[in-house]
Amino acid sequence: MTLALVFAALYTRLTRANMIDTMNEDYIRTARAKGLGEGTVIFKHGLRSALTPIVTIFGLDVGGLLGGAVITEQIFSITGLGRFAIDSVLSNDLPAIMGVVLFAAIFVVLANVIVDVLYAFIDPRVRLS
Repeated sequence: MTLALVFAALYTRLTRANMIDTMNEDYIRTARAKGLGEGTVIFKHGLRSALTPIVTIFGLDVGGLLGGAVITEQIFSITGLGRFAIDSVLSNDLPAIMGVVLFAAIFVVLANVIVDVLYAFIDPRVRLS
């Protein structure tokens, strides 16, 4: 929760700005002219198009969330990967440091792969192939 609150305002402002831009597009006016309900226009057409940059920013923020976990664990005295990483650095335990870095790198790469797959579900112009 602590780490999520930092990014909540950013995502809210970004979503609002993208929705304002998206709702003025021609295809939104066309959907309304076809007689679609306002909820369908907003959620199916508008929000779906506006989520692409938000998903991109989330993929970039995953590394920051992992790094922020180290600080949060220290502040709240929680034993976890961050505490393990700091103890490994302080005791010069190179295999443990390499393991933590490798785990973090795999975590970031998997998050970016998930973001790329989400693009295909969010944006109909993107195809998985």
